[in-house]
Amino acid sequence: MTRLDPLVKLGVALVYVGYATLSQVSIELATLSLFVAFLLLAVERMPVRTFLLGLAPFLFFAVTSSWIYAVAPANVYGWTGWQVALAVGLRTVAVGLVSMLFAYTTEPADLGRALVHRLRFSRRFVFGALAAIQFLPSLAEEARLARIVARAAMPAGTSRLRLWFAGLSPALGIILLAGAIRRAGTAALAMELRGLSATSGRSAWRVPRPGPADAVFAVAALILLALLWAAIRL
Repeated sequence: MTRLDPLVKLGVALVYVGYATLSQVSIELATLSLFVAFLLLAVERMPVRTFLLGLAPFLFFAVTSSWIYAVAPANVYGWTGWQVALAVGLRTVAVGLVSMLFAYTTEPADLGRALVHRLRFSRRFVFGALAAIQFLPSLAEEARLARIVARAAMPAGTSRLRLWFAGLSPALGIILLAGAIRRAGTAALAMELRGLSATSGRSAWRVPRPGPADAVFAVAALILLALLWAAIRL
């Protein structure tokens, strides 16, 4: 899926997200989640650790957003509180998995060029967001180094719990903020030197274009979604 057109994948992902958002059948949402998880783990070969780390925020949100329905004493449209909670939680997981599949199989730079040169999105907005995304690994590395330094400064015999929390302080936020400001200034200067603010049209290199494989992918994805909808309701 990494070679497919990013805008085609974006359109299919939005359809799946809309389908999961409107669906109220728990078995349907669970089947969709399992299918997308299979694509990520078996087809795209995503490492299990990366998969679990990416899914963790959605699982957390699924639990925190659904528990209130589970303890609701009254029925909602004939459903018990636990049924509503299960549907809300599975919907969150399904939307998260679809988002993960799109993000994992899409190169941000290709998506940015497609949005700017095919959908005429603002260059400032798209490439500014792209620069911010590309800075995230650097910020993560700065945070890791800051925590290593903080742990090294701890006295001998410090418990593992204190070592784990070492570096998790306002000072870490200041370090990351300073690094973000420094990189933001450099990125802004680089984009201006490349004529980002120019009003005239600009040429581009390697703008993704849809092909026959993209049409097959879109049709197959919609057919699978229709089959899932029909199978659950038969």
